[in-house]
Amino acid sequence: MPGVLGDPYRVIEIAPGVTPTVSGFPYFFIRGAPPGNIGYTFDGIQVPLLFHVGGGPSVIPPALVQRVDLHLGPYPARFGRLAGAVVEAEAAPPPYDFRGEASLRLGDLAGHVEGPVRDDLTVFVAGRWSAGVALITALVPSVDLNYGDYQARAIYEPRKGERISVFAFGARDYLAAAINGETPEVLLDSDFHRLDLRYGRDFDSGTIDAAVTLGLDQSRGLGGVERASDWKLGARTRFVRQLGSRAILRGGLDIALDDYDIDKGGAGGSGGLFPEVSTGQLQDAFSELFQSRLDVAVGAWTEATVALSDRSTITPGLRVDYHTSMGDASLAIDPKLVGSFGVGKHLKLIPAIGVASQRPGFLPLPALQIAGIPGGLQRSLQTSFGAEVEVGPLQVGGTLFRQVTFGLTDALGTGRGTELSSERFLARSLGDAYGLEIGARGALRRDILFMVSYTLSRATRERDGVTVPSAFDRTHVLHAALLYDLGRGWRAGVRHVFYTGFPADEVAAGRPLNEHPDRVRPFYRFDLRVSKRWRVGETGYINLILDLQNATLSREVLDVTCDAAGCSPRIFGPITLPALGLEAGF
Repeated sequence: MPGVLGDPYRVIEIAPGVTPTVSGFPYFFIRGAPPGNIGYTFDGIQVPLLFHVGGGPSVIPPALVQRVDLHLGPYPARFGRLAGAVVEAEAAPPPYDFRGEASLRLGDLAGHVEGPVRDDLTVFVAGRWSAGVALITALVPSVDLNYGDYQARAIYEPRKGERISVFAFGARDYLAAAINGETPEVLLDSDFHRLDLRYGRDFDSGTIDAAVTLGLDQSRGLGGVERASDWKLGARTRFVRQLGSRAILRGGLDIALDDYDIDKGGAGGSGGLFPEVSTGQLQDAFSELFQSRLDVAVGAWTEATVALSDRSTITPGLRVDYHTSMGDASLAIDPKLVGSFGVGKHLKLIPAIGVASQRPGFLPLPALQIAGIPGGLQRSLQTSFGAEVEVGPLQVGGTLFRQVTFGLTDALGTGRGTELSSERFLARSLGDAYGLEIGARGALRRDILFMVSYTLSRATRERDGVTVPSAFDRTHVLHAALLYDLGRGWRAGVRHVFYTGFPADEVAAGRPLNEHPDRVRPFYRFDLRVSKRWRVGETGYINLILDLQNATLSREVLDVTCDAAGCSPRIFGPITLPALGLEAGF
């Protein structure tokens, strides 16, 4: 797939319902839900930032990924504390033989090796380092970035059906960019680390898993905060049990403790993501939001999948979460109901309804989360009705959805053109999103695959009796890709990205919206990929890859800046990654 850098995670970018904030950034609005309400997990472990900055790869190497699912909502009951969507990756099982790969791209070096060191013990070691970023920043002097990650896993199977695993991983990201030709400003400077210890056992009628996760998240120099750290301790258990021949019962418990340490003194620079304000203003605005504290969340969930026929199922579920922070406490009770009904041989209808709850949200930045539960929980009512048709090699789907969030916190979606203050981030609104999602993929010929997704939607915010479009409401989002197998190890692909502009302003200097242009300009991007593979021996290979994201060097409107004289766009980019890479593996 062009533009995804060979990364299965990044395919979520082209899924229906996903609206980008800025091309190449790892922040999305999904069915109207802001980035702070979107969760990322790998094998049940929370990941604070899934993608490296500047359009980089995910922090989890593809070799560890068995599959990726985007749960638009309602999502399964095992996920909780999120009022938006969930991106879930399932870990790949250990191989029977040793395998490995090393890759050299224009931006980074990466490699992994995995295999059995004994009959009952398998290890995996991997890492990535942005060794070639200096060349990229020389080609695009308005951008300064670097990143890296590491992974190590050991799986011990003392007997058949029993597993003990240790998994450690982490990542580091830094991004500074010049907006409108100004001095580069730090947009992201963070790292995170995880250590997961797990035990699993299979029984005749099901499985049970238990895990403990230790973690550390850190951010520096953002939002008027010199340094923010979050020491994490989590525990979870999950069971799956077969009930006869027509039902499966699932359930579990989990607990999360977060010990925040916030150092607000001495932060330098300007506003970073908010360069129109001074650091002093940021410190004043965010002193209320970020505080040293201990947060606790405890949850329990259950769901059952009942087969009504060979092609029809119904899955009721329930999740209960209890939150405490800074003396505040809240209880969330979230029921869910999802059906899947086969009509004939090729058509499937999928109605769904559910409730999802979350504490006040912020941007998805490590260790920077709002203290306490001011204003209570966000509560989202998620409904959808979908249809899927599969005929031969073609798969076509369409979904009508509506997602209403009560008590929504969305500084990005409701604050454009307003003064920066703590009230902007704590303000509540009624968020409403509705629309139509269409997706199609399949084989046009044996050597040509296609993928198309289109989202027609509207996202609004209602506050103080006034309803306005979300600041990142994009009416049309279209992705189209063609993938070619040219034979003799050659492959190629093209991809086009298009989305309409967001509202030019919500409110600025007391002027109503209709005194400004309705929308900023649309954005389009063209990606291409060409690769050649050579076989070496029985299992070895060498790949040469050119993966060019944003070949059109398109620049994008990041925001608008307004004063008494009017509003002007803030232009970002162009961000382009000419990922010339060489891979060798066995």
